[in-house]
Amino acid sequence: MAHYELYICLKKTTYESAVPSVLQPKLGWKVLADDRPTDSNTVAEIKAWMDSKSLSYASDDLKADLLDKVDSTPTEAYTPTWKESAFKGKLGAPRVSLDGNLIIVKGEFSVKEGELTAIVALGSGMDYPNNSVLTKTEAQTLANGSLFTVSE
Repeated sequence: MAHYELYICLKKTTYESAVPSVLQPKLGWKVLADDRPTDSNTVAEIKAWMDSKSLSYASDDLKADLLDKVDSTPTEAYTPTWKESAFKGKLGAPRVSLDGNLIIVKGEFSVKEGELTAIVALGSGMDYPNNSVLTKTEAQTLANGSLFTVSE
């Protein structure tokens, strides 16, 4: 199975909510852990914390060196909103409807990994175009229609 480049028309509330967890590896990123060791921890405690996060260090690293690595290496998976993913460049530039209630974004999603299934489920029981998966032609038609374009 392949990855498919598709468009998604999301309701504003969905766009501002977290992406489905199956999309976190693709649309998310890592952040610094809240429980990072500080100068009040011993070298042994810092190394144990680093081991638990699979962070490498040299056996002769000084406490300051270890803390520099801890404070500069994101280790925690962050699940962003669709909006955050778009503005981080992980989705195509968003196209917002005139009333601000619909947003079209483009992305590449896998059928094999269950990504497309999770996206389709967002629109379960909703009317088109709310949380709808679109082809390029469908997205263009919608974006050029009265919901997104001022009529002359």
